[in-house]
Amino acid sequence: MRIRKGLFIILCFWAAVLIRAEASASELSFYEDGDVVGFIGDSITHVTYSSLSYVEMMEQYYQSCFPARSVEFRNLGTDGFKAIDVLNIYDQDPAFQGINKAVVMLGTNEAILGISTEEYTGNMEALVGRLKESGLEGEDILILSPPLCDQDRAGNIDKNGNRRWHFEDRILAYMEELEKQTAEWGVHYLDLHTPMAELTRKMQQEDAGYSLTRDSIHPSAAGQRLLAYYILQAQGAESGFLAAILLPEGGDAQALRGKVTDFYRGTRGICWNWKPGTLPIAVTEDITEFRKLFEDTAMPYGNILQADGLSVDVSYTLRMAEAELGNFTGEELAEGIDLNMLEGHPQRTLAEQTAALNRKRHQEAAAYRKMWIEVMMQRASYTKEQAQAAYDKWRTADEQLRREIQLLTEEMAGGVYPMTILEEGYTAEELEQEAREAEEARKAAEEQARLEAEEAAKKAAEEKAGAGEEQERIRAEEQARAGEEQERIRAEEQARREAEEREALELAELEAEKTHRIELIRKRLLAAGVCLGCALALAVNARKRKRRKG
Repeated sequence: MRIRKGLFIILCFWAAVLIRAEASASELSFYEDGDVVGFIGDSITHVTYSSLSYVEMMEQYYQSCFPARSVEFRNLGTDGFKAIDVLNIYDQDPAFQGINKAVVMLGTNEAILGISTEEYTGNMEALVGRLKESGLEGEDILILSPPLCDQDRAGNIDKNGNRRWHFEDRILAYMEELEKQTAEWGVHYLDLHTPMAELTRKMQQEDAGYSLTRDSIHPSAAGQRLLAYYILQAQGAESGFLAAILLPEGGDAQALRGKVTDFYRGTRGICWNWKPGTLPIAVTEDITEFRKLFEDTAMPYGNILQADGLSVDVSYTLRMAEAELGNFTGEELAEGIDLNMLEGHPQRTLAEQTAALNRKRHQEAAAYRKMWIEVMMQRASYTKEQAQAAYDKWRTADEQLRREIQLLTEEMAGGVYPMTILEEGYTAEELEQEAREAEEARKAAEEQARLEAEEAAKKAAEEKAGAGEEQERIRAEEQARAGEEQERIRAEEQARREAEEREALELAELEAEKTHRIELIRKRLLAAGVCLGCALALAVNARKRKRRKG
């Protein structure tokens, strides 16, 4: 899988513009189980001129990436239609009933006819309003820019330098207004035109005759595949591949959208069991042609196997289940092999059957849409009953095809495939024996490790138990010492309080005795004073009597 040198710079540039396309509709998400998506458009959506349409390619991606998810992709594109034509038949065509998501790409026919930007955006606004009246929310509606008018394609320019088709400026004017208006309408908008135009200019620097269109207007199969990819990437599709098996030189196997089990790397080979989470996409002519131009690009269709650590120049045989997929050198396996492109892939036949049924669905839908071309051209008219009968006939056949496709996808899904990479001269039986011996050795080592771990755990538990007893003894001693210390402190405190109480009592007794003595002295002094007073009184009286007598 080597990139052609002349295209390497272009491919790097292309990856950048893809990121730009993704960023413009970052809020988009994948459709969910049960969604009915109506793709409303003109001949670029209707597609009777090419083997595939972007609608069909998107459906293939969903069937592969989400095999358990039931999403109906209903092609409502009609050759020659403009937005006003869709409005005119909206209530007449039963196919518009029941859709809960809508993708709208219109504007090419308006540009060819020279319809003004105001009239075009006015009709687009009316169509958005009609979809909302039918129950769709703004987040359910995706408006796509009109695709490129490749007016610089060599085949579009005559010998005098005149261009047959030259309405690119009008499309650019539509886009400028459409980007602003869709924000006001509250719907999603995705610019497909800019990355497609930039890629075309880069390619035409290599080859002036190159174009992603058939006639400057209608995208080729490669152009249709690009339209599908731009939408898918805006919804969140990973770049590069649907699924991958990565077998590093050291360490475990890794997988994207799948599961690797029983992985073993031996001295001369590798074996594992692979349960894919996706289904292969049929290798159609347009994919083969596209990959010749764009090898190693970000197209999300590959199922990649990459194995490192093998001898570079040694040839290895790759097998999947009972099928031999081919011989590859260690260098090729390290670069990566797309399992989807290998003819011996066990699921390839079922994938091709699914693709054929999808192709038939598209053809029958395109045939049903032709009656509405006649209505638009005013070459026919249908009663409500006639329109319903035509719809019912198409719808019955379409539902039967969808059931057949579902049965095939269910048959492809859920399988587990043994895979081997074997050095030449080394048999699968030898590798299996080596793997069994390695597995037995691994189990024995695991058992030994388990026993050693149990013994170590037992020893650790015993040590922990012994350490626990010692810790308990130390803890008890510390608690006893703490209790004794607390008791000592309590006793000292009690003794101190008792001493203070005794001292207080003694002081009280001394104070009482002192008070008693003072009282006694006072009483004695008082008695002495009384006696002295009496004596003085007696003396005075005696003196008085003596005077009277004298």
